[in-house]
Amino acid sequence: MKKYGIFISSVQSEFADERLALAEYIRTDALLGRFFDVFLFEQAVASNLSPQHVYLGEVERCDIYLGLFGSMFGYETENGTSATESEYDLATQLGKTRLVFIKNVPNRDEKESHFIAKVQGAVTRKVFDDFDSLRFAVYGALVRHLEQSGYVRTTPFDASFDTGLTINDIDEEKVHDFFRRASMARKLTIPPDADADWLLKKLDALSDDGRISNAAVLLFAKEPQRKFLSSEVKCLQYWGREVERPIPSYKIFHGGLIDMIEESLAFVMSRIDHEVGEPSGSGVAPGRDELPELAVREAIVNAVCHRDYSDNGSVQVMLFSDRLEIINPGTLPKGWTADRLLKTHDSKARNLTLAQALNWAGYVEKSGNGTESIVRRCLEAGLPKPQYLPDNVDFKAIIWRNPKRLGPVGAQSGLSQGSVGAPSQGTKSRHQVKALSQGGVGTVFERVAACCAIPCTALELMLKEGRTDRTKFKKSVLDILLSDGIIEYTIPDKPRSRLQKYRLTEKGRSVLGKPQK
Repeated sequence: MKKYGIFISSVQSEFADERLALAEYIRTDALLGRFFDVFLFEQAVASNLSPQHVYLGEVERCDIYLGLFGSMFGYETENGTSATESEYDLATQLGKTRLVFIKNVPNRDEKESHFIAKVQGAVTRKVFDDFDSLRFAVYGALVRHLEQSGYVRTTPFDASFDTGLTINDIDEEKVHDFFRRASMARKLTIPPDADADWLLKKLDALSDDGRISNAAVLLFAKEPQRKFLSSEVKCLQYWGREVERPIPSYKIFHGGLIDMIEESLAFVMSRIDHEVGEPSGSGVAPGRDELPELAVREAIVNAVCHRDYSDNGSVQVMLFSDRLEIINPGTLPKGWTADRLLKTHDSKARNLTLAQALNWAGYVEKSGNGTESIVRRCLEAGLPKPQYLPDNVDFKAIIWRNPKRLGPVGAQSGLSQGSVGAPSQGTKSRHQVKALSQGGVGTVFERVAACCAIPCTALELMLKEGRTDRTKFKKSVLDILLSDGIIEYTIPDKPRSRLQKYRLTEKGRSVLGKPQK
């Protein structure tokens, strides 16, 4: 593809630095560099042609005239015009696209003022103060030129066809799983002979030549992250209230959006407290999760569905001792505030196709009450009111854990039972680690890990925790600590040995702050 030629016109001595920096910026920018090339007179090769012949010849060849006007009029030709004005006049005569940027200066040459007045009567110009504001204005003008020329997408990201993947790249198993979930949700009537072709056409995610939309790639492609690397979800668990290293547990999930939603939900729910039901005449009453599962799922779905997929950042799910934070790239719709999310509101999905698909699968409500339902479910569970913290880059949802679960030792060093969000005081002391191993009120993962400072059998750890279901304890606690590398088998070659014990690893000692013996 032939690039658009840009001719930068200005008084060279006045804008020497800006000209070079602007040319370099355009040539190296990931987007602009694909579509534009820049001519600078000072970078022209030696020639026996006159300077006027060279620069006017380049104006004729260029597609875009980019003028920088400041305080100086510049060298005048015989007819009283400057080189910059001659270049502008020729670009006008030839019908070139003219982009004009005028610098704010305290004083301006009288002839330059007259020239600017002439230009202002013919084209819309932008004013700038420094190079950063100039770069921003030039970027916006050039992107607008690409939009008008049809080179830049104007349709939403999820409804666009950017990858070149076709229906042959669809994972049929993901489609069948989607049909199963949609049937259970009863939000989509699925004919008996429905297949991937039917579903993609229903979502308007299949082009006439067989290409699939970005939404279809994210939902159903075999390896979505090969095309959209940042669509992964990062899940992290910290035993304290702050981001501290080493991280006890860090998982990165790949695959389709629904798979990542389910895996992220399992990551959180397997690492929080669960209240065991009391025995009753008809059996055991159902227990209760520390955090409402539906609220956690809703928050993860919102992040995955409504994030800005043009951003290089990833969704992050971070579990702390006092809260769950879910961060996704992207800001709120224009004019929206965090307070508005706490009430029933109209739905403004950034990715409408994704929202529709997840709605059919039973994940998303189109009424716009998802954030409100998170608040309601948390309050019903006796938890503090969740918070939504948007900024200019990311959007953060915070679901607070029960502050009463933090006691004298706490799930983080230096914490006492107190207000939610109190700062961490650093690494655990030996006294605090010992208190954990003797039944302190940190998380079950911390307590079990601390006990493993001296190798213990599964039965010994169960008795310390007051657990009776060996299978459930192993699956929900020991297997997670093993997979996270916090503890290890003393007999790794024989995991089912009757002599098997669990001991703290170096990573576990580092996380707990316990020195190596």
